[in-house]
Amino acid sequence: MYMSNNKRFSKEEIDALSKSPYVKNIREDRLTFTYEFRCIVYDRWIVNPGLSELRKILESFGFSRSLLGSTFSKKMHYRFIGNGRPSGGKNKIFKVNAQNIDKYDDSFLIDSDVFIKSRRGVRFTSEFIDQVYKEYPEISIESQLESYGLDPKRVGYQRIYKLKNLLEDINPHNEKFDSDIINKYILHPYVKRCTSKQFVLNNSFYNEAYKFKELPIDEVLGIFEINGSDLPISVRNRIQNELNKWNIESLSVLDEIDSDFKLRVQYNKMRALEKLSLMYFNRLRNNLPHYTFEQKKVLCKWIKELPHDRYDYSVQSILKKIGLSRSSYYSILSNDNYGMKDKQDEIDFQHIKTVMDYKGFKKGSRTIYMMLPGMCGVHFGRAKILRLMKKYGCVCTVRKERPELKTNRENLKNNRKPNLLKRRFRLARPNEILLTDVSYLKYSTNKTEYFSCIKDAVTGRIVNHVTSSANDLSLATDTIACLDSTENTLFHSDQGILYFSDVFQNKLKELGYEQSMSRRGNCWDNSSQESYFGHMKDECDFSKCSTPEDVRKTVDEYVYYYNYERPQWSRNKMTPVDYEKYLYSMSDGEYSEYMEIEQEKYDKMMEKAGIKALKRAVELGAFTQEKLELWLK
Repeated sequence: MYMSNNKRFSKEEIDALSKSPYVKNIREDRLTFTYEFRCIVYDRWIVNPGLSELRKILESFGFSRSLLGSTFSKKMHYRFIGNGRPSGGKNKIFKVNAQNIDKYDDSFLIDSDVFIKSRRGVRFTSEFIDQVYKEYPEISIESQLESYGLDPKRVGYQRIYKLKNLLEDINPHNEKFDSDIINKYILHPYVKRCTSKQFVLNNSFYNEAYKFKELPIDEVLGIFEINGSDLPISVRNRIQNELNKWNIESLSVLDEIDSDFKLRVQYNKMRALEKLSLMYFNRLRNNLPHYTFEQKKVLCKWIKELPHDRYDYSVQSILKKIGLSRSSYYSILSNDNYGMKDKQDEIDFQHIKTVMDYKGFKKGSRTIYMMLPGMCGVHFGRAKILRLMKKYGCVCTVRKERPELKTNRENLKNNRKPNLLKRRFRLARPNEILLTDVSYLKYSTNKTEYFSCIKDAVTGRIVNHVTSSANDLSLATDTIACLDSTENTLFHSDQGILYFSDVFQNKLKELGYEQSMSRRGNCWDNSSQESYFGHMKDECDFSKCSTPEDVRKTVDEYVYYYNYERPQWSRNKMTPVDYEKYLYSMSDGEYSEYMEIEQEKYDKMMEKAGIKALKRAVELGAFTQEKLELWLK
C-alpha cells in the first residue's frame, strides 16, 4: 500500500483515478495501487532501479508526478529497495486476495531438501546456500530452485530476495556455529576466536594470506586448512573484504604451530603460488598487445633478471607463457632504438589525423595525400597513409569497396555465357530451346510479387512458373527444379544476377543444359519471353489481388489458360499445347519443310533488324548516309 502525505486529491482527481484498473482504493489523503500493477511496475523498475526510472514508468501509465505528489514515487522507490517484489494486497480486477494465492503447507518445501523447519516456519538449508554461493551470480537463485523442481513463485519472492541480499552481503544475518565447528577450529593456529556466534581469524592469517587474495576465498581458506563450507557466506565475505584492504604487519612467527601443520600449509602455499603465477602470465599474455614499447622493454628486462633455475621457469618457457617470440625478446634487449620506427609512425599519424579531423568531413587516402603538404608541411605516399590508417584503426568508410559488388563483378567476368541462341527462337524442335526470366507484378496498394517462368521457345508453352515475395536465388533455383536431365538443350536467359550464380549454373550443368545469355542491355535477344510477360500483364488484372496468395492464384489460372485455351496467331492459331502436338505429329520430311519456312522468316527478320540498326547509326552520326545506300545496294 502506498500513501501520499503531501498530496490531497481533489474530487475530480478522485473520480478520474477511481476509474483506473490499476487503482485499488482512492480517497482524499490516500492512494493504493493493485497488487498486480505494483508487480508490473517492480518488474520494469528492477531492470534499471532508479527513482527517475520509476517516475518514467508511472508516467507511462498516466500517473504523473504532479498528480501523485512529490513524495509518492520516492516512498514507492524505497519500498522496492527494502522489501523487494511486492506481496499481498487485494487485486481489484480479479477480486483475489494475493495472500491466499497458492496457499499450501510447508511440507512440500521440506521434502525438496532445499528447506528445513525453523522457529518462524521454514528456511533454506546451509547446504543449498553453499551451493548457490559457489555458482551465484552466474546461475541465478531462481534457476537453481527450478533444478530442484521448485517453482520460484511458490517459494516466494521475499525468501529469494533475502537470500540474494545475504549472498551479496547486504544486511547479513548473524549465524550460529554448532559445537562440531567450534571443536574443529577452537585450537586452530590461525583462528583467533571461534564461539557459537563468532569466527575471527588472527593477524598472522591475513599477513600470510594477503598475497593470495586474488584467488577465490574458499581456496585461500583451504591453504590454511580451513574448510570454507563450514563458514556462513557473511563470514567468508567479511574475510575477503578484510584481505582486500589488509596492510602487512610485522609479526613474530608463531612457534607453537605444529611442524607437520607448517609443512602442509607450506605445500599448499606453493601450489597456490603456482596457480597465481600461471594466472599472472595469462594476464601478461592478454595485455601484451596493448603495451607500449617502453613497457615491453621493462618486461623483457624483468624476465632476464628472474631466476631461471627451474625448467618450467626458463626464459623459453616464460616467453611461451606470455606469447612473446624469442627473436622479439632478444631484439628488444639488444636494440636501444627498438620502437623508434613505431614512435615515428605515431608522429606521422598525428599529421594524418589532423587532416582527417579538419572541419569534420570524412576524407579518403587521396584527399589526405593532397591536403597534407598544405596543412602540415609534410608529404607521405598513399601507401604509407593507408598503412598508418590501418595500423591505428582509422580506415575511412567513404566509398569503401563493398565485398558483394566485388563478388558480383567476378561472377560477371567468370560466369558470363555467350549468346548461343541469337534469336533463333523457332529453329529447333519442341523442348530444345528453353527461355527464362523474372518479372515483377504490382498488386494492391503498390505491393510487389516476383514471377519467374520457363518458356519453350518453339511452341510457346510455359513449362514451369514460380511466384515469390523475394527476388533471390531461391526463386531461380525453384524455377528449374522441375527440369529433367537432357542433352543438346539450350537454356537461355538475360544477364540477370541470379543466372550468374555458381549454384544455378552448376545445377544446369548437372542436368545437361547448355547455358546461353542475351547480350548486355539487349532485350530483343530474349524477346519471346518478354512478349509473354507483356501479354500476361495486359490480360490479367492484378489490382484486385490483396495478398500474395491471390497473385499466385491469378498467375496459376492464367498460365493454364495460356497453355491450353488461348490460341496464338503466329502458331497456326493453335494453343501452345496443341501446337506442340502438331509439331510432334510431323514426319521428318514435313518437319524439314517447316524448318525451311522458319529459316526464311528468321533471315528476313535479321535483315530488317540489320537495316534498322544501320539507320539508327546514321541518326547518331556513327554511319554516313552514302555508306548506308551503298550497303543496301
